[in-house]
Amino acid sequence: MTRQEITARPLYELKRLGNRVRLAVEDLCQRRGIEFMGGPQGQVVHYLDEHAGEECTIKDIEQELDISKSVASNLVRRMEKNGFVEVEPSKKDKRSKLVRLSEHSLDKMTIIHDFFRELDDRLVAGISSQELAVFGKVLKQFEKNIEEMKEGEGSNEEIDQKTDR
Repeated sequence: MTRQEITARPLYELKRLGNRVRLAVEDLCQRRGIEFMGGPQGQVVHYLDEHAGEECTIKDIEQELDISKSVASNLVRRMEKNGFVEVEPSKKDKRSKLVRLSEHSLDKMTIIHDFFRELDDRLVAGISSQELAVFGKVLKQFEKNIEEMKEGEGSNEEIDQKTDR
């Protein structure tokens, strides 16, 4: 793939890469017996694991995954049914529900951590730390540009000047 192809279609290339990563992760998860980790349920498990000991609510999950309230509620309900999380009303606010990992999920966390560490290592194989630093910088700029688009900032002229760099 040439630089011209990437710069002409960065959105397409990101989407294509994202799909390939998703499919590879789903396939590897299924082979390891942790198939629930390949999609949004895995993102919730990861979030709850990173925030262990904190009071996590459905609202927190909604914000972390950038999904609607109804999607977050249905996702947590499905995860509770599947035995991945436990839900209880908050003692501070009865309207709010606290979500935490179930014993079933906690038992698999070592396998899950090892799996994602291996996946990260395999994904960046052959890429120098300098190249990863540039990649990180580019991703941050993509995020900034997306936020500006969402806010309606930036004229076409400003966008053209940024792409000429």
